[in-house]
Amino acid sequence: MSRSFDNPINWSFRIGRLFHIDIRVHLLFVLGALVLLARAFQEDVEGGVSTVWDSLIAIAMLFLIVLIHEFGHCFGCRAVKGEASEIMLWPLGGLALVGPPHTPRAHLITALSGPAVHPVLCVLAAAVLVLSTGTFASVPWNPFRPFDPVGGEGVLHAQWQSWIAYFFGLNLCLLLFNLSPVFPLDGGKILQSLLWPSMGFRDSMMLASGIGMIGAIGFAVIGIFSQAYILFALAFFGYVTCMQQRQQIRMGAYDEGGEFGYDFSQGYTSFERSAERAGRSQSFWQRRRARKEEARRQREIERLEAERRAVDAILEKISREGMQSLSPRERRLLQRETQRQSSHDGH
Repeated sequence: MSRSFDNPINWSFRIGRLFHIDIRVHLLFVLGALVLLARAFQEDVEGGVSTVWDSLIAIAMLFLIVLIHEFGHCFGCRAVKGEASEIMLWPLGGLALVGPPHTPRAHLITALSGPAVHPVLCVLAAAVLVLSTGTFASVPWNPFRPFDPVGGEGVLHAQWQSWIAYFFGLNLCLLLFNLSPVFPLDGGKILQSLLWPSMGFRDSMMLASGIGMIGAIGFAVIGIFSQAYILFALAFFGYVTCMQQRQQIRMGAYDEGGEFGYDFSQGYTSFERSAERAGRSQSFWQRRRARKEEARRQREIERLEAERRAVDAILEKISREGMQSLSPRERRLLQRETQRQSSHDGH
């Protein structure tokens, strides 16, 4: 199906489908890879053969690791009865189009499942290094020097072992970076999911996104002074995402029951996806917004149903114990429902 190219997020193409999940690559990812290869060729005084080949292997490794990471999110989402339909790789990493049930546990498992693949890949890489070199010193487990074996380069006897050590280092770096408690990184989403049961979705998201904005500024400063421009770009993207998230919250996109303290967001376990399936020609972000709007409608339905059940219980209490037995909260709820019914009857 056609996609509108007015939105830059749609500048991607499908390279395959695996486990019923579309895999797309953004054109900027390809452009960035070509720029890196061109720079490697230019810097190699011997014609660029070795350097270009090394750069190509590094790009392929990063592509594979990020893809596995996003599949981790997808499988985690499906494990909690959610839906996962698309992965897109772009210069700033990966994006998984997932729709977990709107509960703290489902969101926590979905967020954890991405970073969880990195320890597994690290263990596999470490096992290969130890078995092939005969020493644990061949594993670059020092997070401050993640690409250098703790025993020095001399413990590696072949070029392919150096690439396994590099693979280990990439996974270690991505694990530590993604677990940073900065929204919208996985660590920030994990933090929000852990705060959700005690604070509610709205307040936990406000806190997590606020921390995310502060963390994004910190990453941007580090990126500028270290000339790590990809880190600066990630910081900018993270800051804008957090700012947009907070704006949606202030507009009421995540209200959960108002003043009566009910947390209706945990009352349902699935979203209706028929509209999303029918709108496959929409962009990644359009489908994401449509999914959030559907979730908001579901929350409103749950809220009204919960209020009606609460009002029925209040009326039953009045019949048993009288009006004086009601608490202030129950009186406000009854008054609100009475006003709502009067307004509805007036129309």
